[in-house]
Amino acid sequence: MKEEYGTDIRLSNLDVLFVLDTTLSMWANDGPETTRIRGAKTEIEDIMEALPGANFGLITFQNKSTVLAPFTQDTDALMRYLNNIKIPDKYYAKGSRMDVPYYDIENMLISSDRKENRYTVIFFLSDGEDTDPDPKPYSYEDLGSLVDGGAIIGYGTETGGEMVDASGYHVYSYSSLERGVSRIDEDNLEKLADELGVKYVHCDKISSLNPLLKEIMEESGMVTEKNRDYKFYNDTYYKYVPCLTGLLLLELLISIRQNIRVRRKHGKNKKQKTE
Repeated sequence: MKEEYGTDIRLSNLDVLFVLDTTLSMWANDGPETTRIRGAKTEIEDIMEALPGANFGLITFQNKSTVLAPFTQDTDALMRYLNNIKIPDKYYAKGSRMDVPYYDIENMLISSDRKENRYTVIFFLSDGEDTDPDPKPYSYEDLGSLVDGGAIIGYGTETGGEMVDASGYHVYSYSSLERGVSRIDEDNLEKLADELGVKYVHCDKISSLNPLLKEIMEESGMVTEKNRDYKFYNDTYYKYVPCLTGLLLLELLISIRQNIRVRRKHGKNKKQKTE
């Protein structure tokens, strides 16, 4: 049996990048399922189920950006990462900025673009709030050429929702001493959608994603790739079957001849004793 590395395998050519806002405002209670973050997690799970066989990546961002999962087909692992996301400490939260994950997004999109015949989509899930007291201008327009499709999904309402901290206590505004209220910023989200060249969808209109997901499945396909990390064994036993068969026959003939000689000798000894 010969040990070899690398084999041709059939894989989906679809890379799906999720970018999830996990700032404190995403725990506001005006989401589709009690909180915004809960609705976003559910939506990610639904998208993965609608795009079977795709490669999924996950970036989260608060004060800083984190690549929780590079592109993988292990959806169970990605869901474990999602379910382990915890509410940030209110003293750690320093205001959110939509450009925080820019460089991680760029690196992930470039890694996908370098693969042959790759179809790359992005789903950016956020409430769009920019609460940094010293915001700086930014644009995602340069990344648009690396994206083949996807959507920006907005969470929250114009009336806003209240937030609680990790201990379950309401978050209060330091200036007014009233309960803090977070409101969706759809202008930011629509601007982001325009820059990346994808559509914007509010969380209460998620059903409108169905045609988009169907289109993504139709546009993407399957590719043949060489998986060099895959070790397999090339069976070469068949080459030695004739030799082994010949040896077995020879051994059988030798055994038969030996048995005949033993019987003849035993017969002569018995005859001599009888006489």
